[in-house]
Amino acid sequence: MSDTYVIGIDLGGTETKGALVDRNLKIMTNDVCATPAKAGPDVVIAEMGNMFDRLAKGRSIAAVGIGCPGPLSPSRGIVFNLPNMPGWKNVALRDRFAECVSRPVVIENDANAAAYGEYRGGGWDVDGDMVLLTLGTGVGSGTIINGRVFGGTFETASEWGHVIVQPDGPACGCGQRGCLEAYASANAVAERVRLAVNSGTESSLAENVRRGETITSRDVEKAMRGGDALAERVWDEACRYLGLACVAIQHAINPRYVLLGGGMSAAGAILVERVRRHYDGQRWHMFDDAPTIELARLGNTAGVIGAAALAWDLAARPQ
Repeated sequence: MSDTYVIGIDLGGTETKGALVDRNLKIMTNDVCATPAKAGPDVVIAEMGNMFDRLAKGRSIAAVGIGCPGPLSPSRGIVFNLPNMPGWKNVALRDRFAECVSRPVVIENDANAAAYGEYRGGGWDVDGDMVLLTLGTGVGSGTIINGRVFGGTFETASEWGHVIVQPDGPACGCGQRGCLEAYASANAVAERVRLAVNSGTESSLAENVRRGETITSRDVEKAMRGGDALAERVWDEACRYLGLACVAIQHAINPRYVLLGGGMSAAGAILVERVRRHYDGQRWHMFDDAPTIELARLGNTAGVIGAAALAWDLAARPQ
């Protein structure tokens, strides 16, 4: 059985990543391909099948795990709706892919899979619970409690990016207002600078905005490091709301770790240290014990490692 593996797949709207993974969650082989998102689920599932074939290459594959954008139901294996991928409405992804590759398949929300990847494969002290916040296009999140992904009664828990941190704040893509995602995602940081410049606020990024160039959170970070007052204000605001979210996480979950991942986490200490400071300034100090806020360790491999870990869990269950 030492030569048995699983395959973890991280399905995204732009690209799909896959990996052949051993029992120690070591990646043996990687694969990546563009996601034919606009072609519909039949074509996407077929392309994932091709990825499986490239990774398997005649090896013994015990199971497959797939991290997928939600909303979805892991227990039923159904993806309910993918707004950025046409045709994905009530797609039985688990069963259809299991039929495609003739292996047991498990699906999970991509952020939950990434959190499980960090928990199982990130080298953390796993004697405790964990929350992962991914700061990218939005604010994804996953929660691990007692060593398992926590989905709640209706399998939609842990959407920390859609906790309202400012009632009547900016509109969020989810339809609410004032979500954490509307302040602290990489896209939101860039957008808030753009809106402020268009309203007349001076910034070293003003010319870029006026020329219609796309600015990113990385541009905002660089401007802040260079002393730009607007960039400093927007970045600090994002960190303050992340700190506030960590206070809510402390009271709701009381985890050992809150991890910051995604594209913005590349900023390193200037992100995590500010979030810690704002968290410490807002939290309840009655107890000494508090979550440790750290940068995630696995980067863009967290999703495939988490999907693979879920596949190993599935393979260990009686079929």
